[in-house]
Amino acid sequence: MESSYADKEIGGIEEKNLIPRLTDLALEEGTQFSNAGKGKLGGMMQIPGANQTASSMVAQTSGAPLRASSGVLDVNNYGMEEPSSFFPGVYSLGEILEKEGYNQTLFLGSKAGFAGRKAYFEQHGNYDIRDYHWARQEGLIPEDYYEWWGYEDDKLFDFAKDSLTELADQKEPFNFTMLTADTHFEDGYATDETPDLFGDQYSNVIHDSDQKISDFIQWMKEQPFYDNTTIVLVGDHLTMDKDFFEDIDANYQRSVYNVFLNTEQTASKTDKRLFSAVDMYPSTLAALNVKIPNGKLGLGVNLFSDKKTLMEQMGYKKFEEEMTKRSDYYDKYLMQGSDQEVEQENADK
Repeated sequence: MESSYADKEIGGIEEKNLIPRLTDLALEEGTQFSNAGKGKLGGMMQIPGANQTASSMVAQTSGAPLRASSGVLDVNNYGMEEPSSFFPGVYSLGEILEKEGYNQTLFLGSKAGFAGRKAYFEQHGNYDIRDYHWARQEGLIPEDYYEWWGYEDDKLFDFAKDSLTELADQKEPFNFTMLTADTHFEDGYATDETPDLFGDQYSNVIHDSDQKISDFIQWMKEQPFYDNTTIVLVGDHLTMDKDFFEDIDANYQRSVYNVFLNTEQTASKTDKRLFSAVDMYPSTLAALNVKIPNGKLGLGVNLFSDKKTLMEQMGYKKFEEEMTKRSDYYDKYLMQGSDQEVEQENADK
């Protein structure tokens, strides 16, 4: 989900705003951190090690990019092996919340085993995994049903209501992490019910997703658990649709959408910020009123604090360049050789 999908007047690159409801949430209701100027929609910069779904989910919850074998091994291949030890040296959002007694669920319509997402969330927070396989086992979809990445977001939002209500009815606090996918690949996932407002399938899918997300949040606002629940809406990476932005101004900086809803925290500076997925880790905890020493966790900086992110200190290009370099510390203490084992196994096949 890119902020770029908005219209030019408010910071996007489109002639018509494809995400009017997400725009209102960011600019009128919640706290948005933006690379653009005051009152403009913007977001975070994409970086190496957080430019795929799995790697961005890891970076946003651990403050560390996911670069298996220093970038030699594709992180999706690292995760495909369902490693018994996935990125073992990081200490994540899930582990912090687990220690505080949270019940945690990862909810998605695709197969959680892809790219090791199941392994990461089970090993770093003991999440209950509710994915495509779970939906089949529960009889929510037929045994032979398979659409898009598993099952589509229209069903995902519907099924999520029951799981979220189930979590909220328990006495412990909860963390419900949900991944949508209709906008994820070339042209997006459209049905006969997707309104054709723009004459372009991907634009229609983006706009429809904007509506579905808004409807889901409105439903949450009507639930008894909402008053004590913080919502973080954030994209994983820039679009994978190869030709959607081929004719835009080369000087326009695309960015990934974010907004924090229903948090007690206020930020001294939200516009003209330079940040990435790693900064979402301490910022998400801060939004829950967690006190963070020096405002830093992993490579991330709490965006609600008055401290500059590493990207702001170094500049985007320099930070991006540093993220591609090898780090002995990273290999020894974070990966702990788990990726090299997978690389060797692949070489032996």
